[in-house]
Amino acid sequence: MPCIGYLIMYLALILLHCSVLVIAESEMSIPKPTQGYCAQYNGKICKNYLNRTGRVWFNSSFESAGGDLNEQIVMGLWKEMIGLLHEPCKQAAEKLLCTYAFPQCVTNNGIPMSLPLCYEDCIAVRLSFCYNDWALIEENKNRGIRFKSRGHFELPNCDALPKYEVVNGKPTCSTAGLTEIKQDEITYDCVRGRGRYYQGTVNTTVGGLSCQRWDSKEPHAHERPPPVFPELNNSDNYCRNAAGEEPSPWCYTMDPNVRWQRCDIPTCADSMQDEMSSWKTKFKSLLEQFLSQPYFIVLAVIFIPVASMLCLICVVCIVRLVKRNVEYVPAPSQDVNIDLSKLPCNASYHQTDARLNPKLEQLEFPRNDIIYVRDLGQGAFGRVFQAKAPGLLKHEEFTLVAVKMLKDEASEYLQTDFEREACLLSEFDHPNIVKLLGVCAVGKPMCLLFEYMGRGDLNDFLRICSPNNYINGTYSSMESSIHRVPQLSTCDLITIALQIASGMVYLSDRKFVHRDLATRNCLINDQMVVKIADFGLSRKMYLQDYYKGDENDAIPVRWMPLESILYNKYTVESDVWAFGGAPEWRGVRAVCCWGGGGVFKKSSRGEKRGV
Repeated sequence: MPCIGYLIMYLALILLHCSVLVIAESEMSIPKPTQGYCAQYNGKICKNYLNRTGRVWFNSSFESAGGDLNEQIVMGLWKEMIGLLHEPCKQAAEKLLCTYAFPQCVTNNGIPMSLPLCYEDCIAVRLSFCYNDWALIEENKNRGIRFKSRGHFELPNCDALPKYEVVNGKPTCSTAGLTEIKQDEITYDCVRGRGRYYQGTVNTTVGGLSCQRWDSKEPHAHERPPPVFPELNNSDNYCRNAAGEEPSPWCYTMDPNVRWQRCDIPTCADSMQDEMSSWKTKFKSLLEQFLSQPYFIVLAVIFIPVASMLCLICVVCIVRLVKRNVEYVPAPSQDVNIDLSKLPCNASYHQTDARLNPKLEQLEFPRNDIIYVRDLGQGAFGRVFQAKAPGLLKHEEFTLVAVKMLKDEASEYLQTDFEREACLLSEFDHPNIVKLLGVCAVGKPMCLLFEYMGRGDLNDFLRICSPNNYINGTYSSMESSIHRVPQLSTCDLITIALQIASGMVYLSDRKFVHRDLATRNCLINDQMVVKIADFGLSRKMYLQDYYKGDENDAIPVRWMPLESILYNKYTVESDVWAFGGAPEWRGVRAVCCWGGGGVFKKSSRGEKRGV
């Protein structure tokens, strides 16, 4: 019995000691109240977003008067981070950053306090506006890669933030207004702009498919758009475009094989006027921002006198030229005999401007009609962007296209190659070869209009669909698409390979060698149709059964047989070699760590990629 008593006392002492440690630790974890003050925001970088929100909170622990430190950090992040973003992410990130740096200020019992970000705004940016960019920043953060100018700023934890409420007349958080619905922009029968505030009842897609309910996970499980946007309230299965992620309203479909499609809703008549008004407002804002800079005054002081002096010099020169003008000589009143044979020949009189290649004349499209949508990337020839081309195809009012634009500083050799690729593609007509829909060859820069392939290049698509990268129920969006990337079965991979083979058979039947067959040069659309693209290195075999390349050609050594590397000799068989390694996953893994020299050495020893 005494032993049991001692044991109970010993356990009680241990429990008492543990409770003391827990209390001490909890007291240490409670943050000390941060000293700060409320004041009007008088900075410049966030004035478009904060001047209308009243007083903001400044942290005395970091800030001098006026919040200079946070202003400098925001300016640094504006250049380092936000400058790389694209719409709709860019503006949303600007608002959230300004709200984070200069939160709304309230007073509790005479003590000024800052309000944290709102859960709704944070989730909207993380899961909708900036889905890909946020994921990339989080990944870099986990790897220890951070923005140099971030200072004491941290990436917010959205799930720990409070939801927006008004309690006792005071808000619970600092709202950036990203999820607010604009009542004056709500439409029911048509879409204005991107149709974010469309609240109509259309529930079928352009393909005639019925829409899935937004609150349902069958047949397609989804997390986007997140349920923080009021435009989704009571939306049943109607077409919506919450956050304006897509160019027009859309919905998930009831077809298990088609994840989502856009809806066919007419554009409002005043939509163009609203867009013009928006551009005027943006231009006015930029002009005001420029005029408010100190260096503008310096430039004005220097420029105005110099411009006045130049104008005065021009006037003096014109007056002198007029005075020196030859006196008027009246025309002879009688006919004058002229011997035409003795007149000097003007060699340039009969010359005309260079004509457009006959193969491309019928594909010419007015460049001023192209409507820019967003950038897609940068290629060897220049910039590639997504656009809408009105009236390009007879059966479509607007056609989505990928525009390949030749860069301004392109060499004559590069221009010739660019036009040659266009002529080459104009001859092809096959379901597995990318279709050239139009060209802008009159004027500069020259542009090629290709059919738009929604899922981008096959290389990125296959890597994202890899079992190692697939996360069930989440998204890994390519080109800001909102569909979930599927898991690929063996049957899917075989179908992809068959489509590539079909396109290559079409080329070989017409005596063409591609010379650069790889997954990066194949495109895939939303319907899983694969098309061969990038014919920059393609050549036609004429009398021989091979093509002899130039020694200076930039060739893809990694996918080439030895005879092509050694002798610049290209045949249908060399394309078959590339097909055996490039489009298939195991082939990609087998050579991913070989450099150009490694490929040469291993190929010369008879080693091949695993296929």
